[in-house]
Amino acid sequence: MTTPVPTQRNQRNQEERSPTTGHSGRPGPASGLRAAVYNRFWHSMGGGERHNGMIAQVLAAEGAQVDILGHAEVDLTAIAEHLGLDLSGCRYRLLPDRGDEAIAELSADYDLFVNGSYMSRLIPRSRHAAHLCFFPTPADHDAPGWRKAAIRVCGPLLRGVRPAVGYGTGWYPPEGGRRRQWIWTNGAGVLAVSAGGERELRADIGRPGATGMVRLRVQDAHGELLASVEIDESFKPVAVPLPASSAGSELTLVSDTFTPGSATAGIPAPGTVAPGIPASRDLRQLGVAVSRPRVTDQRDGARALLASRFPWLLANPRDLGYLDSYDVVMANSVYTRSWIRRLWHRDAAILYPPIQVERLVPAEIRERAVLTVGRLFAPGLGHAKRQLEMVEWFGGLYRSGALPGWRMHVVGGCEESQLPYLDKIRESARGLPVEIHPNAPRHEVERLLSTCSIFWSATGYGEDPDRRPWTAEHFGMTTVEAMAGGCVPVVIDRAGQREIVRHGLDGLRWTSPEQLASFTRRLATEEGMRARLAASAVARAQEFSDAAFTDRWREIAARHQLYARRASPASLSPDPESRDRKDRG
Repeated sequence: MTTPVPTQRNQRNQEERSPTTGHSGRPGPASGLRAAVYNRFWHSMGGGERHNGMIAQVLAAEGAQVDILGHAEVDLTAIAEHLGLDLSGCRYRLLPDRGDEAIAELSADYDLFVNGSYMSRLIPRSRHAAHLCFFPTPADHDAPGWRKAAIRVCGPLLRGVRPAVGYGTGWYPPEGGRRRQWIWTNGAGVLAVSAGGERELRADIGRPGATGMVRLRVQDAHGELLASVEIDESFKPVAVPLPASSAGSELTLVSDTFTPGSATAGIPAPGTVAPGIPASRDLRQLGVAVSRPRVTDQRDGARALLASRFPWLLANPRDLGYLDSYDVVMANSVYTRSWIRRLWHRDAAILYPPIQVERLVPAEIRERAVLTVGRLFAPGLGHAKRQLEMVEWFGGLYRSGALPGWRMHVVGGCEESQLPYLDKIRESARGLPVEIHPNAPRHEVERLLSTCSIFWSATGYGEDPDRRPWTAEHFGMTTVEAMAGGCVPVVIDRAGQREIVRHGLDGLRWTSPEQLASFTRRLATEEGMRARLAASAVARAQEFSDAAFTDRWREIAARHQLYARRASPASLSPDPESRDRKDRG
């Protein structure tokens, strides 16, 4: 897991491509540039990853030598095919997850470093750098009030202190209460430990809700066993001796897993109402729960000790000095840029996401159907798409007789942890002409986008747009896709939807469920109105195409001189073996 191993095809592309020409074989504006595009979440292969990948594609086409950096073992060819990208001119580098400091050190190898990781506070050392921001969500956005107050008071005192322990891959979201919080591994959770002398990693580890004992093995980056301990349901302190390391280390917590919904022995499983009676279909594969991880060092000062005991104190949203290391901050929408100004007190360039509008061909004959597309997850987890409410609203319209012969399609990816929410949607759809398509293949999604008549979006409904702006749609990629497919968008009048849908020209924007119902009734009965808006929507969607994205990126790169003052060609291509040795640390 620690060595960057390109696929055979990508290795061949790396060897064959010229360092001074683009895909066309002619010198490009980025000829000789060594560039990196960093994202922690390539494995999720979502819209954010396509946004990052398109930057890599354009850079390679303009002659740059492009490395795509990540921490998960992924097949770059598979990512390219899934996202509809040409990454043949790029190389994937699989890096140990040793925290931001290790990535910052690596960034010094590049002329241009593009950081596209959500909520990243990395400080690059490259000649030039660009930060792609999907939304400036505060680091303490989900912290309780008392923690936010402590961060405001203590955060400035800890300025410059780096967290000794960070979470890498293999972890579920935090859970627990005020007295104790913990994070579950998926059976192989990675912890990044900062550089230092001989120390101990300490943590409280248990398996609340599980039965029996499990063997936990703590391994270093080379697979060497550092500790082996038995863990039961109750939290107990665990200490793991750490050898000295000048580059930091990567530890993997390996254990067998269990499924909470199947924990039916005498102790209630998480989320149960009585012993042995699961209250929800929680199908996560849980290893061990880790609470209060920290690194002890007798030479640590008071500030370092405070930070190691309460690492959340370092999540100070007012500490924005890391942004000074970037030539440009790029926002994915005007909405995001407005909040960057408000929260970060900086301006940003607009780089709208690239949409594959050419893949969507509007059908002449449309199905009398309302379509909604978006990830299925319950409110309270980011910008929830509100599918449950939309099914309820459709049900009210259908039962009132306002939509005779109409159907509804609910499309979206669904992780195992969100199966209880999916069950609620299915229950609400009972007896209605509603089809739910969890984890539908892309060709089926595109078919529905090209054949349905109306597209609904309600992201941000029920949320306070000033107190929790990150719950709204930061842009609205599926809205653009629906428009390209000929669906008339009827979307909430908030956030990124406002800059996509021009009310009355290529769609309609609503402010209440009653208004949504009224607009939908009109479109269902006034075919001329629907056809006019659909034609305008198709034309509007072209403004967010891959070609438009390429033009915007080139303009940003030129304005901020991201390709300027490159190093000499002799220093652009360090020996691959020495570079790989550096990765392995």
